[in-house]
Amino acid sequence: MKRTATEERRDGNNDLNLYIHHGSSSLRFDIEGSLSGKAAKEVELSWRTASSVIGNRAIVIAVDRVSGIDAVGRGLLHEWRDAGAQFVAKSPLAKTLVGSIVGQPVVSGMEAGKRDGWVGFRACALPLISLMAMFAPATLNAATLEPATSKAWEEYVESAAIRMEQRLTPGMAFLWVDEAPERLARVRAGEIVVLPIGPQNPKRVPAGLIHDWVGAVFIPHATLKDLLQVMRDYARYKEVYEPTVIDSKVIAAGEAKDRFSMRLAYRSLLLKTALDTDYESCYVHVDDRRVYSVSRTTRIQEIEEYGGPAQRTLHEGQGIGIIWRLFSIARYVERDGGVYFEVEVIGLSRDIPASLRWLAEPIVRRVSRGSLTTSLRQTESAARLLLRSCGTGMIGTQ
Repeated sequence: MKRTATEERRDGNNDLNLYIHHGSSSLRFDIEGSLSGKAAKEVELSWRTASSVIGNRAIVIAVDRVSGIDAVGRGLLHEWRDAGAQFVAKSPLAKTLVGSIVGQPVVSGMEAGKRDGWVGFRACALPLISLMAMFAPATLNAATLEPATSKAWEEYVESAAIRMEQRLTPGMAFLWVDEAPERLARVRAGEIVVLPIGPQNPKRVPAGLIHDWVGAVFIPHATLKDLLQVMRDYARYKEVYEPTVIDSKVIAAGEAKDRFSMRLAYRSLLLKTALDTDYESCYVHVDDRRVYSVSRTTRIQEIEEYGGPAQRTLHEGQGIGIIWRLFSIARYVERDGGVYFEVEVIGLSRDIPASLRWLAEPIVRRVSRGSLTTSLRQTESAARLLLRSCGTGMIGTQ
């Protein structure tokens, strides 16, 4: 059975996904995993911050696939109950477990959806989105991309490109997974491995943060041709990477360079923000078994009040600064009866206010890791679907 590898699990922490949604009438916590240990304490800290901006809004605690609740977790559930929270459970087990602790009825996920119009319990796929959703309106004031921030970004991206070129040197590992036998074994066994690059992540630069993560997955029975077909089918990104990507299209396609656009929407955010984005991707065929690609955003524009009568597209470099720039390097190697696919994703965002860094930065790391893990899983699923539709058999092993 496939497992998703996370740094928290390897460090002995608990596996938890936490998303906080500010709405006009409610504040909702989506919790999936273990509400115990360090994870429960992290949720408690998030609750302390978010509770200061509740006002008259309802509190909704949505729980799914609970793997454990300790004393801290039970204390949180009791505190939410005493604050008048409505509890929602998507699975029968979560409904029974939470109900036994809080001593009051727990609504099923489908019933809750019919009552308030929520669409599932899915979160956005890009880093920082869930983090920004927990902040108060005063924290999400307008920001501007500064020249010093852009300069630091370009320098960082150039260093990442140099590291990629060094991987082409004889004797150097082309794949990140090949740098560590244990890491390679985990990916080969079916895990999705995602880790931060460098000791400080996110890295602070003038008026901004640089987030740098790398992840890898092995797709058995696939070929380079199969995976490249998935990755260069930009028109289908809105299907492969839903619900975050709501529209995607090809601008221009060539043998080695493509340009495409995507619209990314975050309807659960406090400000209902969306992003209009353009990208350029360049592909380099090192040999018949190795390919790498470099992609970067050429335009990112925020759309305020997306979907509403006051919808407005801002100039580049203006807005709340959830994402200013994106850059990625993907590597593909066909061997061992499949394809190793790994991608390093680097993003630039606005800085986090100093008063919130102690709380926000651990959540940023968790959300960034989860975002990349989700994207790799979606890519793998699209490749497997292609293999089934084409009836592709296993390629020969080396």
